[in-house]
Amino acid sequence: MPYVETRRACQSRICYKSHSHPTFSIGAVDAGQSHFSSSFASEQLIQAGSVVVIPAHVEHSCNPLPQQAWSYQMMHLEAAWLAGLINELQQEMDSHLDLNIPYLPQLKPIILHDLDIYAAFTGLNQVLFDPQIPRLEKEQYLIKILTEMLIPNFHWENIGAAGYFQPYLPRLIECLNSSMDDLSLQQLADELQMSRYALIRLFKHYLGLTPHAYQLNQKVNQARIRLRQGCDLAQLAHELEFTDQSHFHRVFKQYTGVTPKQYSKKS
Repeated sequence: MPYVETRRACQSRICYKSHSHPTFSIGAVDAGQSHFSSSFASEQLIQAGSVVVIPAHVEHSCNPLPQQAWSYQMMHLEAAWLAGLINELQQEMDSHLDLNIPYLPQLKPIILHDLDIYAAFTGLNQVLFDPQIPRLEKEQYLIKILTEMLIPNFHWENIGAAGYFQPYLPRLIECLNSSMDDLSLQQLADELQMSRYALIRLFKHYLGLTPHAYQLNQKVNQARIRLRQGCDLAQLAHELEFTDQSHFHRVFKQYTGVTPKQYSKKS
């Protein structure tokens, strides 16, 4: 089931840098409290029983309260797979809502405080975590719970486009994805023929991250894919243009909460 990744963290005090995923993510709080923040939604306190829905590419962070621990579950669904499932259901959705638009956030995150939804999501994860249950049965249960309990409660809301330097976006994305090399603010500004300040605002407005943070985030997301494929850590650090393996280790943990080695073993 390469289109779904799920994990559980227990009594964690790990704090994450603000980041985004190319996947559609669903999180649930099992114990404790956390602050959810995003450039595309108001900051909220979430606690046991809360379910957070984060569309693809939406910048966000979820960190425990100071000096406290929390437990949570996090599921990542491949955006194209979920879009296909929704198309199968033929739900009434605005034609401009596309869950598989690459690189740019389209929909606002959602926070649900519904114990029935939390219970359904928790039960789904219990099935997915169980090594005794066959893959086909897991797939059927995933589709059943998403269709009956989760998707009907995802109240889609578009991220409004203000048109700020919008014509520059395609070229910007092309520059960022043409190479794994870190591009400086000046290099990007020269390439797009705009001021560095306007470039920073462009990133923040559409992507929710600074230029440097966005490039690191892209590398970490690429690393997750390559680690699941069994790529050697030293080779991957070199391919992604990190200074050394220690630098790769530190950045990966800042964005994912685990080391590359830990992530590779659990994938």
